[in-house]
Amino acid sequence: MADKLNVAVVGCGARAQTAHLPYLKKNPRVEIAALCDTDEVKLASLGERYKVGSVSITYNEILNDPSIDAVVITTPTHLHHPMALAAIDYGKHVFVEMPIALTEDQAREMIGASRRKKRVLAVAHNDHFRPDAILMRQFMERKEVGDLMYAKTGWLRSARRWGRKEYQEERLKSGSGAFLTLGIPVIDLALFVLGEPEPISITGMAFRRTTNLEAEDSAVTQIRFSDDTLLLVEVSWILHEARDILYLNAYGTKGAALFNPLEIQKEMFGRLVNVAPAMNKKNLGPTSYQGQINAFVSAATGKAPFPVPLDDALLLTRIGDGFYRSVSQRKEVQLKPLKS
Repeated sequence: MADKLNVAVVGCGARAQTAHLPYLKKNPRVEIAALCDTDEVKLASLGERYKVGSVSITYNEILNDPSIDAVVITTPTHLHHPMALAAIDYGKHVFVEMPIALTEDQAREMIGASRRKKRVLAVAHNDHFRPDAILMRQFMERKEVGDLMYAKTGWLRSARRWGRKEYQEERLKSGSGAFLTLGIPVIDLALFVLGEPEPISITGMAFRRTTNLEAEDSAVTQIRFSDDTLLLVEVSWILHEARDILYLNAYGTKGAALFNPLEIQKEMFGRLVNVAPAMNKKNLGPTSYQGQINAFVSAATGKAPFPVPLDDALLLTRIGDGFYRSVSQRKEVQLKPLKS
């Protein structure tokens, strides 16, 4: 297996520019061989910045280039499934943004193809590589705040930033609403931090600002686990506040663990004490992005398996399917145990 990995980045929007391209560039085993996007002006600018020799508005050019070993897919969610399948069919490794696909059936098809073709398929679970998330999980495993009772998480985007952004409109019209786009990442974070409890049911409510949208721009969800704990989730693109809010709070019998920023509030000497160590906030995101890129490169070059199992991504699609089923049926729905 070659030590150098020729990578094409497909979809060069904000996520690619902030979470992928800079960290691909920093990995000495990566050559950014090509960029693909429908925006030619953006392609020219990024090609010059990262010194990429090949830029294309046509995905087929990427697929037909035998020198490209892997693709990083950061397109809207409805394109993950067809693009990943095509790349795998052409013998390329795939690193795809979260969520892996719109549905569990699509995710299973992608996973099956990667196994048949013996190609790496990895999903961007960057929070699994964040130092503060890892530390919070360790505190929860040690029961520093006692036994977990329930947790709540949310990602609420300020309406000031809505601005009818093209990518948000495209996601809403293609079925990738606030739950898949904002809810799945925070649920992934919660499941990781809480030690991967088994979801057994979900109750969801979806809201649309206008009736012409095909997907929700706000959602509220309750997930029940097999150990009788709960996770409450709220997400929105149209929060009427001045700033974005991203949080995860876990409440135990002897304290609370709070994320962003990390606090571990526990009962000591008759009062609450924050026992979390100070962390450099500026390094948390970059560390996680570099960590996931490095792990993918190691997997694609045969050095080590990708550390986040595909079952994690598969479970998230099952939760997504359950959410929309609950919304449609207006009731709590059961989630069957995952069998990969």
